Amino acid sequence: MDLLRIINRGALILLALCLAAAAVSCQGRDKDKGSIATADVPDQEFSDFTTVESDSALVRWILKSPVARVYSARRLLVTDDPRIEFFDEFGQLASILTSDKGEYNQVTHDLTALGHVVIKSVEGYVLETESLVWVEKLGEIHSEDFVKFTRGADVLTGYGLRGDPGLKDVEIKRNVKAYLRDEDGMLKGEIEKDAKSGGARGE
Repeated sequence: MDLLRIINRGALILLALCLAAAAVSCQGRDKDKGSIATADVPDQEFSDFTTVESDSALVRWILKSPVARVYSARRLLVTDDPRIEFFDEFGQLASILTSDKGEYNQVTHDLTALGHVVIKSVEGYVLETESLVWVEKLGEIHSEDFVKFTRGADVLTGYGLRGDPGLKDVEIKRNVKAYLRDEDGMLKGEIEKDAKSGGARGE
């Protein structure tokens, strides 16, 4: 009898371990399946997409993209080849941004542009970088990457930036260099500004 009880007890323990292992395996598969769906598969996809952000009946920006994907779990809209038109406080067009990819956060209403980011203002100023964020609550553009700001014949370069999307008030934060040219495009001088001095502004 004692031997029979020991055998039965051992069988029950073995059965419990097998059931537990099977449960863990199933949970792991379910978890992986869920994460793949959330991360990689959009809930909706649109062609020729357009959305408008406005405040007090004034348009702040218009986003257009040939393809847009919605990821509901992350409250994120991802776009290919986005074109963003920024408007000033009077509702007039201030600048146009283009890039390879774009993201729109549906919670904060921030915009992120990635890859070959170019902003051209109506005055003809041009800003070039690899990543840029429009911070909705500040009404400013920000970047931590290398930036090149062209204003007429003059060029400012450096790392890190904040400013307005119309490029009227732009601050480059670190390792700033200014290249000044004459009317014929010849280099008049190069100015390097110490990063500790707080950057340089283009106004």
